[in-house]
Amino acid sequence: MPTATFDRTAVLDAIYQVAQRFLAMMEGVPDTAVRVAATPEWTVAEAFAHVATVTPRYSQGARHEGEWVAVDALSDLNARQLAAVPTTDTGAVAASLRVSLAELADQISGYGDDQPVFAFHGGGRVGADVALGILLGELVVHGHDIAQSVSHPWPIAPAHVQLIMQGLGPVLPGWLDADRSRGHTGRYEVRLRGQGTHRFAFDNGRLAMNPPGRFRADAVISADPATFLLVTYKRVSQWPAIATGKLVAWGRRPWLALSFAGRFHQP
Repeated sequence: MPTATFDRTAVLDAIYQVAQRFLAMMEGVPDTAVRVAATPEWTVAEAFAHVATVTPRYSQGARHEGEWVAVDALSDLNARQLAAVPTTDTGAVAASLRVSLAELADQISGYGDDQPVFAFHGGGRVGADVALGILLGELVVHGHDIAQSVSHPWPIAPAHVQLIMQGLGPVLPGWLDADRSRGHTGRYEVRLRGQGTHRFAFDNGRLAMNPPGRFRADAVISADPATFLLVTYKRVSQWPAIATGKLVAWGRRPWLALSFAGRFHQP
């Protein structure tokens, strides 16, 4: 069965842990003008600054403020906010990120069990604490991007992937690639090894996440969590993962798993 309980304390702890690793890595980068392979429009300094511009959005969303756009307008929003950053100096960006993360943690903790709900990019509504799973994804994936570009180790904890997937769940129906999902009907069960299960029900191009009641999957995907995250975020190819058993599918229509990640816009 899908994992329904979201652990607010766990995601706040995870964000703190990954942010500390991210900040420590950035302190040791000798040349922040290096281009990031996964996002070649950005240098290392700019990718880091992007993360710092994204973080305050989660505080704004909880206050029903900020700019929330359709998925196809998100790259423009990112570019505008990055262009407005007064400096991409690593030290200044790090200081700004630390402040934003501390303020966000206090804000979310202060709501307790009465968490606000807001409309995320793409229109999906998500609780302010659950949305932190998406922010964790920003830190983990952009940290991975930079680490790859500067030859720095960047392990991804399986439990963090579970929190990211729980954060993404409420908003994913608004992140479908219309061309690739149009008319598609199929049911997928993603089992993150050692973590939770996530169910995706496509009905004529529309997606429902973790629908209630009996669920018969067309394709069951057993996935190494870190690999699944990077394939879903379109950072690595699925083919080596399939060849090495990090992604395995079975069921009535297992071939559907091959097109699963492609039905979504890049998170």
